[in-house]
Amino acid sequence: MTESVENFEPSNATIDETVKFFSDLLHCNGKIIISKYNGSGSLLYTNHTGTALDTMLRNSKHLEDAIAYGETNDNPLMIITDYGMVWSVIFKKDEFHQLQNFYTIGPIMTTSVSNEELEEIKKDRRIKEKWKPKLVDYLHRLPILPATEVIKDTLMLHYCVHREYLKPSNITILDFDKTSQKEKTGGDFSYANYYSMENGMLDLVRQGNINFKNTTGSASSILHQFRGIVASDIKTATQYATIFCGLCIRAAIDGGLTPDSAYTRGNVYINNLRSAKSVVEILSVCNRLFEDFIYQVHEQKESKQYSAGVHTCVSYIELHPKEPLSIEYLSQKIGYSKYYLSKKFKTEVGVSVNDYIKSIRIKQAAFMLTATDLSINDISDQLHFGNRNFFSKVFKEELGTSPASYRAEHRK
Repeated sequence: MTESVENFEPSNATIDETVKFFSDLLHCNGKIIISKYNGSGSLLYTNHTGTALDTMLRNSKHLEDAIAYGETNDNPLMIITDYGMVWSVIFKKDEFHQLQNFYTIGPIMTTSVSNEELEEIKKDRRIKEKWKPKLVDYLHRLPILPATEVIKDTLMLHYCVHREYLKPSNITILDFDKTSQKEKTGGDFSYANYYSMENGMLDLVRQGNINFKNTTGSASSILHQFRGIVASDIKTATQYATIFCGLCIRAAIDGGLTPDSAYTRGNVYINNLRSAKSVVEILSVCNRLFEDFIYQVHEQKESKQYSAGVHTCVSYIELHPKEPLSIEYLSQKIGYSKYYLSKKFKTEVGVSVNDYIKSIRIKQAAFMLTATDLSINDISDQLHFGNRNFFSKVFKEELGTSPASYRAEHRK
């Protein structure tokens, strides 16, 4: 790959060479699949071993939908299919403006496949029984990227093909996900889960919890549930997004930002919502505001006059609660003696290193209880509490209730 990067000259490269170079770059962020088709839908090239994923797209009939769209449209297309699989499609026309060929990115998952979706696969009569285990295996092995990253990659691939800059609003999104169709009619969508998810996100803002990506993957992954409420209705999406942004502003004030700072910063994003032209663009604004306020609150909390060593120690604990942390490990990492770090940390922070580790892990556990479906045992294991009984004891000491009761209360 180093050789191809050194010899690559974008201005002299063919479209296929540029796409190949772009494909190599995407591999730095995981195995992203790029394929090329001719105008009638025959597969010409793929960087995936085998044609199983092409077969999945072809059998879903969405390849036909993409071709039909490309015959009358030039802008990129994103197709959301069953079980949350996403394909992006870039079209290339000939001199007579006829569809010559097209390139696809995908499939990609914006969130991991849920237990409910796995159950749907088992019940789906359209899928032969012998193919169901293979489909589940493919879904688990597909790359998972936040929706905003998929959009960026789509726009970059479009540039590779057309040397043209586009905005997210130029992407057309077609949602063929049957579960999303249920959500759009209000059939299976859980407002209780959405409320719980929203409260969990606001708690992250109040805490300035920059570790949230270790649990959720990204803000986009959480906000994916937002689609179940708004569907493709821009007006409804803007209303919900404005409310969400307002709640984040207030949570940031609770976390320590001044009202002037929080509202001034938040108004920039709210103005961006008013000019958004798609639900995807609205989600992108919410994503940026959410992450921005988390880091602003974190910086505000970190602005306390900690010495450099203690500041490094505090930040490391907050960023790595799932690591087997100890005062011995942290003192070696910082370059202090165990005794010196223990004394200095207690003086500056007000609690011992071990108590601070415990406090951060309990905050992380509280979020995982409300925002994930992990079992209490799994959460206890991931955060190194040893066993469920000890975890429950510490959790109740910190928050006044058991993990099970906390989950039930915050998911009402």
